Amino acid sequence: MTQYSVYKIDKLVQNYSQVKLQSDDVNNFFTNFKFSTIINQNNAKNNSSFVFKNLIKEDTIKSKIITLLNKLHHQNLTKVISGIREIVFQTEEELNELVNQCIQKIKRDNDQIRPLVAALCWELQSTYFVTSDNEKIYFRKLLLSEIKKDYMLSINYDNEDWSKDKSDKIMILIGTMFNSKIIEFKIMNSIINDFKKIIEYKENGTQEQYEKVEKAIQQISCLISCITLNEESKKLYGNLDEFLEKEIAIYEEKKCISKKIRLVCKNTISELRK
Repeated sequence: MTQYSVYKIDKLVQNYSQVKLQSDDVNNFFTNFKFSTIINQNNAKNNSSFVFKNLIKEDTIKSKIITLLNKLHHQNLTKVISGIREIVFQTEEELNELVNQCIQKIKRDNDQIRPLVAALCWELQSTYFVTSDNEKIYFRKLLLSEIKKDYMLSINYDNEDWSKDKSDKIMILIGTMFNSKIIEFKIMNSIINDFKKIIEYKENGTQEQYEKVEKAIQQISCLISCITLNEESKKLYGNLDEFLEKEIAIYEEKKCISKKIRLVCKNTISELRK
């Protein structure tokens, strides 16, 4: 086969175009090739074959993960889990790709698929890669770390990128992971207490503070709607309904939060008392 430098892009693409039976590697090349990325990596490594080989490898792992997750269904959960376990994760970035894809799938997919992704995450908790220092980095650790980052973003109301849509998706993620016991009781209890502290009425509060109260009420309402009602969740909530009822009575009198949010809170109280 004729050899081409990465700088002769027309010749390179023309040569690949002559391949009739394209392998996964070739398809990934066409999908993911960016000349600027190759040049930057090539300048750093000064070895074009190394750069191409590793770029294609990374994209192949990503594509394998996405392909397997897209096949996720009640009837083939075990098969998808086996397929992911067959992937050899050699770097933290590769294992983080699995974490990211699972999180994004829970955020964007429907109520039927989310529990399956969570079940898959449960089964993969002990998946790991070994660092050069012979340290094992586990999927569970990376997963919980990313969930924590998302949660901290969701309560950072001063962040200009904060939005109700993003916040709701994070609450769905947290609720789904709690249902599957990946997020432990004590962690969820801490989250509930965080929202209670924000919601609790403060005399002479600013409008900015009351806006945060509204957001926290929306968040805790979304979170509760995602959590399966059982003995554990009842224990988790404790007297949350009484707390919300007491606080909303004050907000009704003061009228410092919107009527819409007060109704959301009342509906949440009804949900807790079912």
